[in-house]
Amino acid sequence: MSDHIDDKELEELNEIYRRKMEAQKSHESKKAKHEKSDKIVKNENTHSEKGLNEKKAEISAKSEKPAKTEKQIKVKPEKQDKEEKAQQESKPLTDDERKKKLALRINIGVCTVFFAVVAVGLLVLPRPTISESEKRNLATFPEFTWDAYWSGKYTEDISYFFNDTVPFRDTFKSIGAGFRSLFGFTVDGAEIKGTVSQVNSGASQTEVTTASTKPIVIVTPAPSDTSSNAPESKDETSSKDNSNDSKADTSKAETSSKPDESSNSSKPENVYKAPSDPDAQVLYEEGSQLVYQSGDTIYGAQLYNGNRDNAEDYANTLNTLKKLLPDTNVYSMLALTQNTFITPAELEKTKYTELSDSEYISNMLSKDIKVIDTMKALLPHQKENLFFLRDCHWQQLGAYYAAQSFAKSAGVNFAKLSDYDKYEEDCLGSVYAATQYEGLMYEGETFTYYVPKNEYTTEYYNEDYEFQFEYPLMPRSDYNTTAFYSLFMVADSYIKHITTDVKNDRVLVVLKDDYPSAMIPCLTSSFSEIYVIDVRYCNFNVADFCVEKGATDVLVGMTTENALGEIGDTLSYLLNI
Repeated sequence: MSDHIDDKELEELNEIYRRKMEAQKSHESKKAKHEKSDKIVKNENTHSEKGLNEKKAEISAKSEKPAKTEKQIKVKPEKQDKEEKAQQESKPLTDDERKKKLALRINIGVCTVFFAVVAVGLLVLPRPTISESEKRNLATFPEFTWDAYWSGKYTEDISYFFNDTVPFRDTFKSIGAGFRSLFGFTVDGAEIKGTVSQVNSGASQTEVTTASTKPIVIVTPAPSDTSSNAPESKDETSSKDNSNDSKADTSKAETSSKPDESSNSSKPENVYKAPSDPDAQVLYEEGSQLVYQSGDTIYGAQLYNGNRDNAEDYANTLNTLKKLLPDTNVYSMLALTQNTFITPAELEKTKYTELSDSEYISNMLSKDIKVIDTMKALLPHQKENLFFLRDCHWQQLGAYYAAQSFAKSAGVNFAKLSDYDKYEEDCLGSVYAATQYEGLMYEGETFTYYVPKNEYTTEYYNEDYEFQFEYPLMPRSDYNTTAFYSLFMVADSYIKHITTDVKNDRVLVVLKDDYPSAMIPCLTSSFSEIYVIDVRYCNFNVADFCVEKGATDVLVGMTTENALGEIGDTLSYLLNI
């Protein structure tokens, strides 16, 4: 065999070597790739193992904490109820269920709107200051003092103010009284429904039977006959007049008079004695409104609440009025109420009485002002039917005697009671209208009034003295048993102009509260013209008004309490407009 390698064999060997080297390189490359891949997987496994170990450590740490109590892991019943409720609500509703749900939502919405409107109305609507049905001033917002605050009186007075001055107060009270009358009430076990007639008798008591098994005793004193038997004073007073064709210029003003012949008063008693009853029993009390029983009779009263600190201010107001009207006769009349003649002194709460305060004011008036002494006018007739038993006003008979005293002072004619048409009506007093006390619901009494027979017309004006309408002075067709005092000139809020058939050229302007209203019809036979102004409803200077209308006489008349209160302040304001 030869050792020599030719070229062909050499090429074959080189080719084999080259392939071998390529194969080796390829193997090394694959090995390197595998190593890299293994490194990545190893790193990932390392990280995974580390995270797993940390998680195990965390779980282990948590496992070392105390286990939750049974209360903590227990499902709450409320949650279960909510879940059950949610499941029930998710169920489709029937038509009836949907209607009921809709009706409920509507009712809730309507009620919410209603109460919201009422609440806003009570806050926004103007609060009344005067009650027409009760004929009184309503409560005023109290003045703050530390003594009143610490004693609790301040907050009590605030509560009373909001209660007493509810918007549409009179309307709501009237509606409430109507509903209560439908259901009746019980007295001493006896159930009273419907209408109970008031019996006026001289007997001490009268039995009134109802549908109940027990009789009810209603006691009312018999009214005296004032049309024919009432005493009348006969005084002759010369009167001056500016009219040449008037008989009053040369004649004397006559007021007839004869002794009282009624069974209840044999002789006039001219000595005043304050009423007293230590055994009087208070049945109801709200503010100044009082219901009490004296003997067998139930009374309603409005207690006196005058503030003497204002006496000087009121006196200065009248003195100023006289200075502004130097050529005009100015009169002051402080009307006395049932507090002076009927209400037991033991029930009064003020330091001073209306009688003592009226005298105190009168003593501070200018000597140029003529004082009408209502005590002197009423005292001889104190046993007659001068006042209501359950109303703060006087009967027209009491007003008649006061008007008689004024006419005498003014030197004008004055008609006898026989010159009037007399009427009687049933009525409920202002105390019932104010309190709605059930015990007064059927304690009615007789309202006696007198309509003048002479000729006159009455025009009604608003607060700015703008003409409104012509209407009767005493519209009997409008009579209301609970607001009966409005029989006199319809309502206090109107300014009245009365033109009479009297030819004496005397022009009277009356500046008043509600009390003298019953006097006005008694003066239609005394003056040619009468202007009536309730100072609570007036928007102009009253002194200028008197000058403009040619007033020969100005009568300032009101209760003593009102003179010492807001009405007196209002009069002062009207002189400075």
